[in-house]
Parts: sequence; structure tokens; C-alpha cells
Amino acid sequence: MGSSSRTFRHPWWMAGVAGLAVALSYVVAVQDPVPDAERTFTRWINDAPDVVAAPLYPVMQLGTVWAPLLVGLAILVLRRDRLLALASIAAGLVAWFGAKGVKQLVERGRPLEYLPEIDVREGSGTGLGYVSGHAAVAAATAVIAVAALPARWRPVAVVLAVLVGVARIVYGVHLPADVVGGWGFGTLVGLAAVAGVDRLRRA
Repeated sequence: MGSSSRTFRHPWWMAGVAGLAVALSYVVAVQDPVPDAERTFTRWINDAPDVVAAPLYPVMQLGTVWAPLLVGLAILVLRRDRLLALASIAAGLVAWFGAKGVKQLVERGRPLEYLPEIDVREGSGTGLGYVSGHAAVAAATAVIAVAALPARWRPVAVVLAVLVGVARIVYGVHLPADVVGGWGFGTLVGLAAVAGVDRLRRA
């Protein structure tokens, strides 16, 4: 994959894992009622004390549409890479709005609909849940960041994306399948963006 092959030695393997995450999470998400195992896991993560939840809040903001914009700006300033900077912004927007589209198709509620005792730490806890837009944006942005970062810093981008998804469960606004589906969906978007950049460079 040209320049991206130095970063992603096995891009199709990565895409396969991401696609599997989407498929398996979808199978869980469409079950009615919500599987007992997912309910139990949600309660366990959501029971995290405030001392854990508080520092996760700023990390959770890396799943908003501002994150890919900031990452794109950093890539433009620090690496002078216009294509990858634009790819960051494009991937973030596609992940965010794409997740909203998936929500409308699947129509799965938020945890509060299935777990009345859930501790909703942000917002009203209503609306649609699958897939998590925050998790999708974080994953897509992490893929772009990995393509731009030196090898020693790449794990940081991955860990931050994981923490964004975990935070969404801690804050009571998503079920685990929502988050896993978001990670998978966002990863596919990010990989497509990097592949697009590579093709443009070769052209």
C-alpha cells in the first residue's frame, strides 16, 4: 500500500479484524432482549467510582468531531502532510455521520432503556446507541495518527481510542456492543482514508 505499507504491514488483516468486530457486535446489538452477559458487563464497567470516571471525561472528548480536526491540524503543522491532514478530517466526519446512519438502521436504544438503574453520568441517556459515534471517531482518528506518528508513539493513539470507548460505558451512554461496533466501523473508515491517501500519492 505504498507509504502506508510501512505503517500497516498487514492492512487487510486489520480490516478483517475490524470487519469481524462490526459483524459480531451487530449480531449482539440486534438481539432482543439485550443479552444477560452484556447487561452484566455494562453494570460492572459503569460501577467504576468517580475517581476513575473523572479523568476519563477529557479523554472521552477525543471521540468528538473536534479530535480529527485537531489531529489534522497537527499533521499539517508538524509534518507538512496536506493529504494525511485532510484524510484525518474526512475520516472523522465520515465516522461521525456514518455512525449516525447506522444508528438509524439498527435502532438500538441506550443503556438506560434496558438498565433503569444505570448511572448516566452525561446527558439524558436517551437516543440510539449502536454504533457509538465517539468510539468510531476515536478509532478512525487513531488509525490516521498511527500513520503519522513515529513507531514508539503509535500505541498511545490506540490506547486513547480504547479509553474513549470504555469511557462511554463508564458514563452510562453506551453498551459494550455499541462500542465494539464503533471501534470496528471507525477502523475501517480510517484504513480506507489511509489507502486513499496512498493511491493519490502513487497517482
